[in-house]
Amino acid sequence: MKTKELLLTKSSVVALSAIALCLAGCGTTNQQEQASNTSTSSVAGKFPTYYRATDGREISIGTSVTADNGWKFKEPHMNTCWIADGCTFNGYDVLYIAPTLSTAKFHDDEVTPHELAKQNLVTELQRELGSKGIFPKIVTAESGIPPGSHVLTVENTIVEYKKGGGGARYWAGLYGAGQPVLRVQGKMTDGDKTIFTYEARRSGTSGGARVFGGYMRDEDIQLEDIRSMTLDLSDFMAAVSGKYPPRN
Repeated sequence: MKTKELLLTKSSVVALSAIALCLAGCGTTNQQEQASNTSTSSVAGKFPTYYRATDGREISIGTSVTADNGWKFKEPHMNTCWIADGCTFNGYDVLYIAPTLSTAKFHDDEVTPHELAKQNLVTELQRELGSKGIFPKIVTAESGIPPGSHVLTVENTIVEYKKGGGGARYWAGLYGAGQPVLRVQGKMTDGDKTIFTYEARRSGTSGGARVFGGYMRDEDIQLEDIRSMTLDLSDFMAAVSGKYPPRN
């Protein structure tokens, strides 16, 4: 009797194991199908993530997926970053950097540094992009555009602004207190077609601003932030345009 019970128990174990394996197989199949369906909902980008800048720096433009008839990047230096399908920033005669706009709210004592930030955005973007050699000609006034040129237009808008304060930086600048704030939304258009949109934010980016910010002028820290922003923006464009080779 005990032998029969033992055999029955073993048979039950085998049967239950078979059922479990079958269910596991079905579960695995379902998971694979779900993963397959998920992966096909968006297409991974055709762009490498890492590139080598001409000065030897390794840069990352992040991973990309298809979105809105183009490519959305998880760019580590920008809040948002999108380019139209087929955009490489090549084939233009002129890049026109329009005067910086602003929708930011700021105090009366921030009028002058805010205006300086608007001007520095244009100046530093022209300098950084000029050094990359992406465009034959870069102008900051419409009068400088030769007739008949194929023009790419850049429009930047400051949407958040603070000049910062040295006193707060002296005591807690390492943690971000008193640091200037600059958030910019930008777009590039070819005629009436938008081919590139982005948003970037900086607030005391440099190590010097964090450690020695209490001894630095608000405008100097913000200029460092603007240079960081325009460098990353121009690096992205240089990578996509083929000026930087993918990292081996």
